[in-house]
Amino acid sequence: MNSIPIPDPLTVLHVARNYAITEQQAEVALTWASVNMAVQWAEFAVAAGLDEADGEAMSRWSQQFPTIHIEALDEAIASVAAAPVPVLNPVEQLLAEVRRAPAPALYRPASPMRTNRSRVRIR
Repeated sequence: MNSIPIPDPLTVLHVARNYAITEQQAEVALTWASVNMAVQWAEFAVAAGLDEADGEAMSRWSQQFPTIHIEALDEAIASVAAAPVPVLNPVEQLLAEVRRAPAPALYRPASPMRTNRSRVRIR
């Protein structure tokens, strides 16, 4: 089962402070923005004929469009902040729904890590 990673707690605090929202809202917004970024990358990769799992191509894409991170986060924060306030905590409910949502093939297992160790040759 693929799961959406939990945002870094320090980043959550930073976003909550900068956008004057609660920590729970910041966590939901960061999760929402990361999923949105992954979907945008997948759409771009398919349209450009790139491999969605190519991390270098994704890095070049995000460098080519440097404001895409901020736009995704701003959109997510606006959506979270505009959410209606139900009786129970709506942010926790939304966060739970986002985490339970099936992640498409966007979250593929990482490729094997390469190291700088020299190879040992046995003769």
